[in-house]
Amino acid sequence: MNVVYSTSNLYSELAAISIISLFINSKDADEINVYVIDMGISDKHKRDMLDLASRFNRHLEFIANLDVEDIANTKINVGRWHISTFSRLFLLHVLPKNMKKVIYIDCDMIIRHSLKPLWEMDMQGSWCMSADDCRGMMYRKDIGIPSDSIYTNNGLMVIDLDAWRKNDVESKFIKYINKHHGDVTYMDQGVLNGVFQPIKKVKLLPIAYNAQTVCYDLGYDGLQACRKPVWAYTRDEFEKDIADPIVVHFTTCFMSGTRPWFKKDRHPFRKEFLKYRRMTAWGKEPLWEDNTLKKKQIMTFICQLLPKSITYAIIRIVHVWMYPAIRKIKGELRK
Repeated sequence: MNVVYSTSNLYSELAAISIISLFINSKDADEINVYVIDMGISDKHKRDMLDLASRFNRHLEFIANLDVEDIANTKINVGRWHISTFSRLFLLHVLPKNMKKVIYIDCDMIIRHSLKPLWEMDMQGSWCMSADDCRGMMYRKDIGIPSDSIYTNNGLMVIDLDAWRKNDVESKFIKYINKHHGDVTYMDQGVLNGVFQPIKKVKLLPIAYNAQTVCYDLGYDGLQACRKPVWAYTRDEFEKDIADPIVVHFTTCFMSGTRPWFKKDRHPFRKEFLKYRRMTAWGKEPLWEDNTLKKKQIMTFICQLLPKSITYAIIRIVHVWMYPAIRKIKGELRK
């Protein structure tokens, strides 16, 4: 099993926590090779991560950072994210040339059950496998994909590297990025969906492989009310999978505001996260102070204070209509 992460020095703690959860819960895998894209990790933190892999008799190595803007030959607008997220699209530049397949995992995830079944899953001719991201119709229009397309989250992806090589996928990504002048809604996620969905090269995974915070903060009905998604899962599939997820993705959400490495967080899987944290070199370090912008803290407080029906109505207007409409107008003005 080949797995790749990308992390800075700040988030190396989170990567280590995710990696140890992978090692503990995928003991049935004969081989696990972890590749970490080095976004400025200190020597000490590298040693800590290497020691962790040694404890489980697994292979871990650090690989060079990518200059994505140089590869794409354009300036990229990253908004509130980090340009390192684009490294997911250009892994052929840094992974071994003979590698046929890899699982990409965001460092803000924990693995709760073995990924061996995922690794052995038939990709059925797809070039990538990932779980739904619960987005509405306007987001599909914004990135130019059919209205009935699935729209997936890039946090966990199984990538057929051979197919990406044979079909010159990176050139397709670069062309799409340049067509949008380096400004794509939801960054690399928008790029991958924009390129792959029209040609139906993504296989949908169960939400159990990417159970995001919003799934717990809002639930099935709350997501329907706030996002008006083009649903990929039934209620039964959704509720069964988030009750016992394989992978938990600690994304941000306006309802809870923080994440489990912050003090006073209340995520339902926080205890598991802290259990794995205690097994790393960061185990005795204090949890992080909430560094969320004051205006976001205020927004979360208001969302928690208001009746859900009002909160959901406000978020629906902003998320379903205003934001994608602004993005679309911005795109039209660039033409």
